[in-house]
Amino acid sequence: MSGTETNNKKITLIHKLAYGSGNMLGSGALAISGAWLLYFYTTFCNMSVVKATLIFSIATYLDVILNPLMGFITDSFYRTKLGRKFGRRRFFILTGIPLMLLYPMLWVKNMNFFYYLTTYILFEFVYTSIMIPYDTLAVEMTSDFNQRTYLTGFKAMFGKLANFLGAAIPGFFIGMFGKDSPLPFFYTGVTYCVIMIISLTFLYFNSWERPYEDVAEENIPNFVEGIKKLFVDIASTLRIKTFRQHLGMYLFGFGAEWLFTACFTYYIVFCLNQPSTLVSELNSLSSILQLISTAIFIGIVAKKGFAKPFIAALSVVIGAILCFFGIFVFHIAHITVLVFGVMVIFGLGTGGVYYIPWTAYTFMADVDEVVTNRRREGVYAGAMTMAGKLMRASVVFILGQVLAAFGFVSGASTQPQSAVNAIAGVLLVGVGGLAIIGIVFSCRMKLNHKTHKIVIDELDRVHAGGRKEDVSEETRSVIEKLTGISYDKCFGNNNIGYKE
Repeated sequence: MSGTETNNKKITLIHKLAYGSGNMLGSGALAISGAWLLYFYTTFCNMSVVKATLIFSIATYLDVILNPLMGFITDSFYRTKLGRKFGRRRFFILTGIPLMLLYPMLWVKNMNFFYYLTTYILFEFVYTSIMIPYDTLAVEMTSDFNQRTYLTGFKAMFGKLANFLGAAIPGFFIGMFGKDSPLPFFYTGVTYCVIMIISLTFLYFNSWERPYEDVAEENIPNFVEGIKKLFVDIASTLRIKTFRQHLGMYLFGFGAEWLFTACFTYYIVFCLNQPSTLVSELNSLSSILQLISTAIFIGIVAKKGFAKPFIAALSVVIGAILCFFGIFVFHIAHITVLVFGVMVIFGLGTGGVYYIPWTAYTFMADVDEVVTNRRREGVYAGAMTMAGKLMRASVVFILGQVLAAFGFVSGASTQPQSAVNAIAGVLLVGVGGLAIIGIVFSCRMKLNHKTHKIVIDELDRVHAGGRKEDVSEETRSVIEKLTGISYDKCFGNNNIGYKE
């Protein structure tokens, strides 16, 4: 399907707000669980840090199986009556609305290990079954570079609003019930459950997809062929050069942020000896600043592409990490004021780190279509989310192992100096190191506004009956740089992806 055949209904402010609101689940639920769930398990649930991090790892590794499967299901769901009636993407958003009731169940105290493992696995599965179809909607709704940029910009800004609420709501309830009570976390779960239900309902009724008639149906004769297609297609995404570069940006940029989120509460409480309420205040400030920086990065990305803005954002994050480490090492006075100052720097960079990879993702299927002559948005959403979940599980698991190795004591109000030093070391070496690797991948990214337009124009030309032999040298060169494939082998003339 060419770019001009994509369903391009007028996108109004309501549609942008509705699309963005879906990220109240994507960012908010993760922000709360990322900042507090490990702390909740080790403080109020009589659980060791190794067992607590094991929950995250087991659930995420199981979810990795679901990610590509969900991409395959949502791409193929138009073959069913439910898909044709409710949408191959939006059906899963609709069914996910009542399943948000699982979220408060994560925050019940004094249950056993298997309860927490089961509830977390279930919520991760529900989360994935909604977010992978949701991530494809911007591609479904428009093929225009700027319109997609603004849709994903609203998604990112709502993500920052979700981050703010994810920090402010626990802080409000901690202030009400005290830092030694588990009730703030349960009430946070209930409150955010209501927010997610409202947001997903708003999204469902104000979004759309390509018409069923405009989506080429692939013949999958049986279950075995379906499983084969799933694995072949997921593996084939790595053969696209731009996606490999993008995946490196995403995994290591987000990996730095995930590791920071997982250890920041420990850094504030144990390295700086500050109350846990300060974490909530700092995260709230960071979310506001990320909202501002995201709005700035939307305009920058539209003009400059993805690579340079992402490098700038990660550089700011690295600078902030060095400052946080310096505050700990040198025992600088006026800690609270300094930490707030550094968080201002961190928040301004983090907005770009979160926004840019998920904006770049929406253009991967266009580059892929040049190679495979297919539309595989769901495959790319599944591959990207699967890789992200693996990275997130790995960094959290490694954090738990490092802290345990250096003597971290679950439930204790203070920690041995070896554990405190380990927390600071993870912040510097772990977070900073991942960010540096993200910068390396960014330097190789060639996709931008200009090269994307060349891709779309060539898709339109060839699909309108133009001969491949008539391609211009500039177009040939751009496509080969973006795909890593000889132009002569593009448009399905290769063995990349599933073949019927």
